[in-house]
Amino acid sequence: MKQVFKIFFKAEDTRPFLVLICLLIGGVAQAAGLSTLLPAVTAMVGGDKPGSSPLNAQIRSAVEWLGINPSLNNLILLIVSLLVLKSVLSFGALSYAGISAARVANALRRRLISAIFKARWRFYADQSGGRFASAISNDVGRAGDAYVLASQIVSYTIQAMSFAVVAILLDWRIALAGLAIGSAVALLLNSLVRVARRAGFKQTDRTIDLTIYLMDMLNNIKPLKTMQRYEALLANLTKTLKRLKKSLITRELARVGVLEGNDAIMAIVLGVGVYFATNKLNTPLPELALSGVAFLQIIHSLARLQKFMVVSAQIEGAYVRVEQLIALAESQEEPAGGTAIPETNKVCRFENVSFSHDRTEVLRHVNLAFEPGHLTVLSGPSGAGKTTIIDLLIGLHSATSGRIMIGDKPIEQVDITAWRKKIGYVPQELSLLHETVRTNISFGDTTISDGDILAALEKAGAGDFVRSLPEGLDTNVGEMGGKLSGGQRQRISLARALVGNPALLILDEVTSALDPKTEAEIIKNIVALGGQYTIIAITHRPAWTKVADHYYAVSGGQVKKSAAKQSRRI
Repeated sequence: MKQVFKIFFKAEDTRPFLVLICLLIGGVAQAAGLSTLLPAVTAMVGGDKPGSSPLNAQIRSAVEWLGINPSLNNLILLIVSLLVLKSVLSFGALSYAGISAARVANALRRRLISAIFKARWRFYADQSGGRFASAISNDVGRAGDAYVLASQIVSYTIQAMSFAVVAILLDWRIALAGLAIGSAVALLLNSLVRVARRAGFKQTDRTIDLTIYLMDMLNNIKPLKTMQRYEALLANLTKTLKRLKKSLITRELARVGVLEGNDAIMAIVLGVGVYFATNKLNTPLPELALSGVAFLQIIHSLARLQKFMVVSAQIEGAYVRVEQLIALAESQEEPAGGTAIPETNKVCRFENVSFSHDRTEVLRHVNLAFEPGHLTVLSGPSGAGKTTIIDLLIGLHSATSGRIMIGDKPIEQVDITAWRKKIGYVPQELSLLHETVRTNISFGDTTISDGDILAALEKAGAGDFVRSLPEGLDTNVGEMGGKLSGGQRQRISLARALVGNPALLILDEVTSALDPKTEAEIIKNIVALGGQYTIIAITHRPAWTKVADHYYAVSGGQVKKSAAKQSRRI
């Protein structure tokens, strides 16, 4: 129950007290309407009888005080009006809660996506994209449903309280019996609520596992299919599906058990209650009728509460897991950095820089310089530390010791956002969006015109091939760019890096997967950009050393400057 109220009152972008006030007013109207049944039924049976409740006279006095003649017709009209008012207020409150659920889900998505992109780079290595995808697409939607259920639970709690007040005013003994029996029923079925909660958390976790596993398989579908090697992975996926099915079955059994158990217990309790009131308490008919309604509604409200608690327990796990993931990502937020404007027209230098991952030393006493307007090549075997140098320059990692200078300022003093906006980056592992050529280059930025895109394509040597596509810039490149060749994907990625008019262009093994002819064409395009950008090329391919202005050999975490070739002819 604590988690339910936490969701109701703490959910972002909602007005819980507005909902609560409407529900409370509705509860008062319901209690008043139900109480007014007493003088109405008394009038039907010919007036007060021996043993009539003092509440009867009090309600008639209250009605007269309002200026209403307590006739049967007027009382019936008042009862209907109060109950309609309760329904209207409850409808408005719960409808608003339903609308708010969409806002809750969107607010959670915004927070999660923002936290993911603001997190430090190290955070991503410890996470799976499938976990993020599952949270954003599945868990957040269920978290919105959890808010609706929390609102319904609050509503039925208020209803049960309003009926209890009426029952106490009529006969405290009957009210106490109803509350005691209702509470006993709740305790009796609470074990099923706990089962449903555990099953809900397991369902959430199994769904996350399934999404992660499936995304990994789809990202590797070509080698898996080419080598016919997916059977073992499908077998493991089947095990995950079986565990998910088990949690779903457990959840449904708990839900049905609570629902049917409540109905059976209510029938027994109602029969015992009527017998007790008529044979032991000698309650007059009007009081008996109203007490029976109040008693039945208390039990019914508690039963509905129990039902919603079960459903809430099943899906609150999604809300909790999303909040946990947001908290984890927010705890890993990247430092804001400095405020100095990056000096892109000056040399960037590494001064005696060392870097370690935990206890593993990656770079040791590195000294190098990237001259503005020059092409600098970092060459060496895989794992030598080339990409780590770039990650440090971008600010994705912080040096363990030494200094990284952006012009005359240490990188810690530089506005890191402004610095990164000056960078064009072509990664080793190309990942194009399942979108058009236009969107892949602009990343959806509407301030980038088609003219800017075409100019970037020309610089990347991709103008002719894009013009030859059936729909030009509107051509969809397929999943991961699967409709394009390796060289075409590389040129699209290069155009994406160039369209923002960067000062620094970083090329990370951009030709490692290309044939020599295509590699030569790409290098020729890069050389043609000489002087316009500061270019850093990470590579282990010898063709790049022929065109470098500056050449550094990286090996074993150390950097040594070598003589660069002067010829720029490929």
